[in-house]
Amino acid sequence: MKYELHESIGFKINQTVNKINSKFSQVLQKYEIAPEQRATLEIIKYEEDVNQTKISQTLGKDKTTISRALRTLENKELIIRNKADRRTNIIKLSPKGEEILEKSQKEVKEFRESIIQNLSNEEFNTLKTLLEKVASNVECK
Repeated sequence: MKYELHESIGFKINQTVNKINSKFSQVLQKYEIAPEQRATLEIIKYEEDVNQTKISQTLGKDKTTISRALRTLENKELIIRNKADRRTNIIKLSPKGEEILEKSQKEVKEFRESIIQNLSNEEFNTLKTLLEKVASNVECK
């Protein structure tokens, strides 16, 4: 039986995200990190003077969620927080965080390529554009 939910773009996007995250979790399992943790490590490596706010904005997550994630990464000794001022920490990768990021790079690249393998460049670019439009529509509401 079909009902409205099955035709919802949000439902379709959520189903796809859940499948991607589930498979990506399997890829990252041997590194003992979750997909969002891997993304956070990548942001920390490539963004200058990154702090909790910048990570929150980049991932589209609230600060509380990011704070919890950073605490987990810190407990795993994958990041180091340095006080910039009374309220802000600059976050850097620890040597262990650098190592995990580097070791997982090939598998992450292969995984990212595998999920778009049957899309042409035009289809891939169209998909990105459409997803950006949907996101923009949500922000406008």
